[in-house]
Amino acid sequence: MRGRGWEDAFATSDKAEAERRARALGMDVEWLPDGGVRTILGPRKLTRVFPGRKGRHMWFNTVVGMHGKELSSATLTDGSDIPADFVRRCGEIIEEESIQFRWEKGGILILDNLATLHGRHPSLPPRRVLVATCK
Repeated sequence: MRGRGWEDAFATSDKAEAERRARALGMDVEWLPDGGVRTILGPRKLTRVFPGRKGRHMWFNTVVGMHGKELSSATLTDGSDIPADFVRRCGEIIEEESIQFRWEKGGILILDNLATLHGRHPSLPPRRVLVATCK
């Protein structure tokens, strides 16, 4: 697993438990000689149709956020790198469709995770995050 350690990714330091959690997510796990792990998930479609969303296809992929972090975490089915120009164009489209807002004291934001791709631009410390999630 590139980017962050497997212990962090699977919230355990037990390899057997990490394998169980990976399988529950539909991943195959390959332990590497250096103690790292390669996880294989997919291939997956770039979009999904979610129940209750009128059959619309929605972007459901982290290729833009994961690309270029150390070594790319996401590859094509054959293991080759995703072309940088494709990832760049996806990032441009995301930026073009972005809505920016400025936080104000006491403000709250409610997002539907199935309707919006959300993220943030880099910020300077101190950063305080207060989050509540609901189903």
